[in-house]
Amino acid sequence: MTFPPFEVIRSQPNATAKRRSYNSLRDERPELELPSAGSEALVDEAVIIWERNHADQLVESDIQATNFFGFAGKGKLASLFEFILVSADLRALEESNDTRSAIFGRIIERAVDRKVADAELADLDARLNMERARIATKNFAPQLELISKELTKAVEVFAAGRNVSVSPVDNPYKPVKASFKVSIIDGPVETSVERQGHGFQRAMIIAALKLLSDRGGDGPRSKAVCLAIEEPELYQHPVQARAFSQVLRKIAEDPNQTAQVAYATHNPIFVDPHHFHEIRRISRVQDGANKRVISIAHVQVEDVIEKLSGFVSEEMVRKQIGAAILHRLAEALFASAVVLVEGHTDAAVLEGSATRDGSPLAVEGIHVAEAGHKTAIYLSHAILTLLGIPCFAVFDADAGVGIRMEQNGRKQSDIRNAELNERAENRRLFMYLGQHAVSDLPHTHAESDYAVFADRLEETLKDEWPEWGQKVEELIQSGLGYSEKNSYTYARAAFEADGEPPTVIKQIVQNAKALARQGQ
Repeated sequence: MTFPPFEVIRSQPNATAKRRSYNSLRDERPELELPSAGSEALVDEAVIIWERNHADQLVESDIQATNFFGFAGKGKLASLFEFILVSADLRALEESNDTRSAIFGRIIERAVDRKVADAELADLDARLNMERARIATKNFAPQLELISKELTKAVEVFAAGRNVSVSPVDNPYKPVKASFKVSIIDGPVETSVERQGHGFQRAMIIAALKLLSDRGGDGPRSKAVCLAIEEPELYQHPVQARAFSQVLRKIAEDPNQTAQVAYATHNPIFVDPHHFHEIRRISRVQDGANKRVISIAHVQVEDVIEKLSGFVSEEMVRKQIGAAILHRLAEALFASAVVLVEGHTDAAVLEGSATRDGSPLAVEGIHVAEAGHKTAIYLSHAILTLLGIPCFAVFDADAGVGIRMEQNGRKQSDIRNAELNERAENRRLFMYLGQHAVSDLPHTHAESDYAVFADRLEETLKDEWPEWGQKVEELIQSGLGYSEKNSYTYARAAFEADGEPPTVIKQIVQNAKALARQGQ
């Protein structure tokens, strides 16, 4: 928060220009009652004090922060906490050096007291230098004295009054401090860090970070540690990546450690569903001026509860939000757009159909996510849209639920209740999607951000794409497919079947791709 006229003063290139700009503002705006300031330091102090006393006149402002850790900023924050960045490029060799900037060096600094050893090494260096001088004097002094006299006598022939002296070069040992190295012992072989595989090197960096954090509270020089890690999943197989995520979580949550952890990831394993509020989705989007800008989305559980007010109870949101992210949306959080369907066979048919023209949905950054059932669409849709992810909802109106129940011998009262429940759920879902005028028994159609099947997707495929059903049977008979609504079989049949997918499926694919392009 700043006072806008002061930003002009702060932007001046040097002290003289800053004082001139400050004095001009004093003359132009006497009502500000700014004090006189004869130096750059006094100018800075005056504007800060004024802003502190006039908070009601401040506005949000993007200012350049120069007071972080480097020399130009005088390292102000470095005295408060230790910032450790682990970038995506592999630097295990550098980080294993015994230097102040390396992770290993910082561990040694916290874990090992070198003062006594360094003092003893300095004493040893002094004694070595004295011994070197004694040896030189003993062995060279008479010879060098003689040659010095001879050279002096020879020079006097050309230039009298000057003496020549030949003496040993004083080349003392420079003080050597205690230092350490890291090596890897694998059976009988000892190698340096850079000789190991990339996965092991990355694992060693993470392990060193954990150890550094574990020692964060040790010693009088201890400070809080902020670990910033770029793509911790690099070079790791899934089990090891999951172990990394658990280690980082433990570092952040350990009450005995003063540590904070931030990481940028492209791996859903590192999305923690139990700490939904900590997720930040960072993306580049088009703004109104057709420029690319950075968008940062952050959603609290309370935001989801508010968005779903009247559709899903607060208790249900809190109970299910973790499972929704963990089991259904972890990968969707990284997508450019999401097609949200009820079940896995719906996803299989859509993905298989989209692949027919050689342009799979994933190529466009689109992920097909399963809500699980129609009533679960609300929660998943709310999470995605609040995070700024375009979401295309697809669901069944289940107009034929009564017929199927009757064929299964169910009671008429149960059939009637089921039909009424489906109608009510259709109305509620359309209301949530902002479609108040749509019938509770809609026909099959697709809009820009949702699509509905009058009954079920399978019935639409039977009626409008019989070749798909024939292909499913063919795959099952040949042993390449499986019965009982198998998603692999459905996807392969949608990709290989003759004929053309129903128009509504093509529209779903086209509209989902259009949504993804709008968000890019």
